[in-house]
Amino acid sequence: MAKLLFLLPLALPLMSAAAPQKAKNGRQCVIASGLAAPVVRDDGRVYFRGQPDPKRSYIAVFKGGRCLGMNRFATVVVETTGAGYCEGDKLRALNLPSTIPGPICVLDHLEPFAGDVDD
Repeated sequence: MAKLLFLLPLALPLMSAAAPQKAKNGRQCVIASGLAAPVVRDDGRVYFRGQPDPKRSYIAVFKGGRCLGMNRFATVVVETTGAGYCEGDKLRALNLPSTIPGPICVLDHLEPFAGDVDD
């Protein structure tokens, strides 16, 4: 029993990167502490790499389809309402050195990503 209690703190970071959960406000959320900062892949999709386990990664799915203005050189800005990434959060691309942000895209959900985790 003592060994189990000793290992529990080591398992908490892995548990934080678990599947989306319902937040108190009823929206689906993924805890941000289990994910790296979002990046735009070559295919224009926004990717959240699982940390420390890349097998717990996600791809953003937007309301209304693709998010225009996202390209692999863009910095993704996320306007969250809590400690996680939740449905209804707003994302936009910022293409530096321009200070004019791209259009707002509304997050529908984060879909588990089972593709190539080395990106």
